[in-house]
Amino acid sequence: MAGHLTNRVRFDSRAPDANGDPLGPFVEGFTVWADVEYLRGSEVALQHRLERRQPVSVTIRDSRQARTITPAMRMVDVRTGEVFNVTSASPARTPGYRNILAVSGGAEG
Repeated sequence: MAGHLTNRVRFDSRAPDANGDPLGPFVEGFTVWADVEYLRGSEVALQHRLERRQPVSVTIRDSRQARTITPAMRMVDVRTGEVFNVTSASPARTPGYRNILAVSGGAEG
């Protein structure tokens, strides 16, 4: 599995706003090696225009940082700059790894 972790991805979280709520702009978080698998994409018609949605399944090594990933975060492909909204994070079937589901396209955050 470790040989397949060939992509660099960064997980960003929101900064606190004036009230202390995590609704401010995204701030750069931690970067890890990952295996990114593009799943079947789709297009959604929103307000009379097509919007591309590209889901991905991402595998990363389990760590203290990896266990902090939540759907409130975003993932950025370091090489391309493509932004993904995290939809879920859970332990992988293989011990020592975590699975992240994310989607690009649509609103960020």
